Amino acid sequence: MARVVRFERTDPIRIDPTELPVGADGKPKPIFICACGISARFPFCDGSHKACRLETQGHVYAYRPGSTEVVEQRPDAGHA
Repeated sequence: MARVVRFERTDPIRIDPTELPVGADGKPKPIFICACGISARFPFCDGSHKACRLETQGHVYAYRPGSTEVVEQRPDAGHA
């Protein structure tokens, strides 16, 4: 499935390793980077990808910005 994601930033997102969470053992905790494009905490995953489970193969989806609400669904013309 494909997703329409609108990016409005024109600069990179910096992830400062000194600001990453550390566990009680002093070791860095794992972080998860968004791969679906609909996270409200982009570039970090917030679990919004669970909404993508309802997507149908061969369709393109557009989501309301900052939401998991689908505002458009259409056949993917580029899907083979």
